[in-house]
Amino acid sequence: MNEKSEVDTCVKENENSIDEILEEAGLDSAEDTSRQPDIKEQQLQEAKEKMLRLHADFDNFRKRTNKEKEEWFQYASLNILEKILPVIDNLERALSSLNQQSEETQNLFAGILMTYRQLLEVLQKEGLEAITPVGQIFDPTVHEAIMQVPVEDGQEDNQVVEELRRGYRFKDKVIRPSLVKVAKK
Repeated sequence: MNEKSEVDTCVKENENSIDEILEEAGLDSAEDTSRQPDIKEQQLQEAKEKMLRLHADFDNFRKRTNKEKEEWFQYASLNILEKILPVIDNLERALSSLNQQSEETQNLFAGILMTYRQLLEVLQKEGLEAITPVGQIFDPTVHEAIMQVPVEDGQEDNQVVEELRRGYRFKDKVIRPSLVKVAKK
């Protein structure tokens, strides 16, 4: 339904109410024909303005609802990803602690490494991204400093020198900041 037909419908519905308003005001539509067009025009204008406001309110509601729905779909898997991060940490610990001396250990190491890489690949396709803080200037929005060390040669003040726990972003949102050591003067 276009705007003109909506307004016309509203005007037709309100024609009876215009006559009622005239009667309440003590004006008879037959008696004062010179003022009746002005009052009807005013009522018509008010009805048009009300209709336009309602249309704008509905349009804003629709846009807001669509935006909320898109955001919900975009971050629907965030909760499960937060629960998987400790599993990734444990896999990384297992990989770093395995001794690759025996053939049996090498096969175990290779199997865990393949599983770890496959898991990371799947999560990256979904939008998970590791934060690489070492060498960067400390940023409290993506890093959490838990230690400070003196500045050494080649380092700047507030530079991240070591990552103690990996941080992650999901799409454009930090879901876990990196735990880091920061160089301080």
